[in-house]
Amino acid sequence: MPQFHPSNFLLLLLLLVAILEGWAFTPPTTAQTLRIGVPGDSSSPKYVRVKCNQIANKCFDGFSIQLFELILERINYTMPYQFYPYHGSYDSLVEQVSLKRFDAVVGDVSIVANRTQYVDFSRHYTVMGVRMVVLEKPEAGNAWMFVKPFTKSMWALTIAIFLYNGLIVWLIEKAGDEEVKSSSFSSQFGSLVWLSVTALFPINGEKLRSNLSRVTMVVWLFVALVLIQSYAANLTTMLTVRQLRPTGSPLSSTDYVGYHRGSFVCSYLENVLHINKSHINSYRSGEEFAKALRSGEIKAAFLELAFIKIFLDENKKGFGVTGPTYEIGGFGYAFSKGSPLVKNVSDEILKLRESGQLHELEDCLLVPSSENSSSETGGQESARLSPDSFWGLFFITLGTSTLAFLLFLVSRFYDNWRLKKQHQDGQVPENDDAANLTPSERAPHTITGVMVHDPDCWHVEIQQPKFGRSNTC
Repeated sequence: MPQFHPSNFLLLLLLLVAILEGWAFTPPTTAQTLRIGVPGDSSSPKYVRVKCNQIANKCFDGFSIQLFELILERINYTMPYQFYPYHGSYDSLVEQVSLKRFDAVVGDVSIVANRTQYVDFSRHYTVMGVRMVVLEKPEAGNAWMFVKPFTKSMWALTIAIFLYNGLIVWLIEKAGDEEVKSSSFSSQFGSLVWLSVTALFPINGEKLRSNLSRVTMVVWLFVALVLIQSYAANLTTMLTVRQLRPTGSPLSSTDYVGYHRGSFVCSYLENVLHINKSHINSYRSGEEFAKALRSGEIKAAFLELAFIKIFLDENKKGFGVTGPTYEIGGFGYAFSKGSPLVKNVSDEILKLRESGQLHELEDCLLVPSSENSSSETGGQESARLSPDSFWGLFFITLGTSTLAFLLFLVSRFYDNWRLKKQHQDGQVPENDDAANLTPSERAPHTITGVMVHDPDCWHVEIQQPKFGRSNTC
């Protein structure tokens, strides 16, 4: 008679406890396949695409599928799994998990409260929210369009540099001018501005005499040329590119709206936004939405943000986003109640988002970030030019002007010092230097006796210091 080993008794006891507790016991030698339901009629093929590829032997593809497979690989999930298409509403698909027909649901399934009674959702892997997409119409003309190519800071900085360069040139050109010193402040300021304008544009103005002022204005002329060309190009774009703005005024009770067929948005529009159910139409694809909006069949389409960026990318012109963002939804993965995969998958979604890999996958499979730029209040207008793009040019012209003025001050100081030294040494200044002296600094001129011939007189003899003219003829 075989002996009963205590270890066998312990194994039987554990088996009995497992049966009593309702545990699903799976022998370690056999693997249980994870059955996964997939929406067979997804409204966005970029998220879920059910189409067999004979070459790759793959029937299920899309962003949701590839992300899920990446997560299973990262958590070292070794059990086999199988995707099954389901043709029905999303609510019905989620209910299949509670009916034990599926172990999980993978696809563009939104996380909403009434579905959590059947399944446990992972973290959302897309943005949350529902917004209104409407048609756009041309924006009315703007009388102040000509100031839009530059930002306010750009205009202010350009005018400041214009006046600064004009001041430098004015100081160099008008230094020592007795007429300027005796004129009023308004007259001096007007002369400053006029000199700046005539230096940039040939309006028969004053010609520059100093090489320093010429160098200053040549550099400023180059910078001004770049600014003028940039301004003209941006203004041309703003005037020629069609400016659009949403037509979405507040919806009236007679307006028709649309939503994705099978989506939870229908109940939200009816129960929360209180839109009459008879005025809510369902559509399957973005092409149907675009056609309905253009024809006037509906005035607005309420779509989830995850689908809006794809819709705007496929229809690049004529549509815009307006109205508030209703922070609901967001796509997530559904699992049976109590499944340990919920926590593992949620943690990996969070790690992928923090590492940037989730964003890279979106750019690769959905819409690149550079193209995903929807309008908030209207059509996209050209970017206004700011000082950020011109700091180098501004630095060059300011540096040149400041350096020219410093050299001018040094030159003036040296000339005054040299003249003062010559006076102290008793030397007669050269002709060029004497021309710069004031009348009081010049040496007195003596007039010797000169015979001046006058047609009315025989001669007039002028003796110094007597300057009176003889009346004798």
